Amino acid sequence: MTKRSTGARCAPLPLLLLAACGFFSKSAPPKLYSLDRIAGTAAPAAAAPRVLPLGIDAVELPPGIDRKEIVVRQPDHRLEVRSSEQWSAPFKDLVLHTLAFDLAARLPVGTVIVPGEARPAAMRAIDVAFEELAANADRTVVADARWTVHEPGRVDVAHHDRIVVNVPSLDSAQVAAGISQALASLADRMAAP
Repeated sequence: MTKRSTGARCAPLPLLLLAACGFFSKSAPPKLYSLDRIAGTAAPAAAAPRVLPLGIDAVELPPGIDRKEIVVRQPDHRLEVRSSEQWSAPFKDLVLHTLAFDLAARLPVGTVIVPGEARPAAMRAIDVAFEELAANADRTVVADARWTVHEPGRVDVAHHDRIVVNVPSLDSAQVAAGISQALASLADRMAAP
């Protein structure tokens, strides 16, 4: 009969306890960020007679950017994905909501159909396709958007705007503030006559 050492038999127990503690420990919840609506520089104009209401129909974001995590573009085509710092809702929904309400703040009351409002049968619609909407390693936020206005009985009108916003740092709060500012600038251009 072979006799085992009690030390050898007990040694794995502390390792198992340590592993179990690590398995059951909770990780910190992610920090959540949102986008802010930013008021325009000029007061909305008076309502124009018989103008069809306007609404944002669709927003398309670049692949890799439309995700719950905050993303910063790095050199060499890399993305820094911040899994512990996330958007408070799907990013596409935040962009659509913020842009629509920014636009509504710049145009006469009642002329912009915002998310959640009933859509009339006849209206003007804007489709927005972002080629870029992200923070970059050089401490800029770039919104490069192609947007098209569709109006019944008229030819579609296409626009292209590239907006660059400098941010003091690439902290996620500054990234969110920079994207908010870029969307507000895009709303300014959409509201311009």
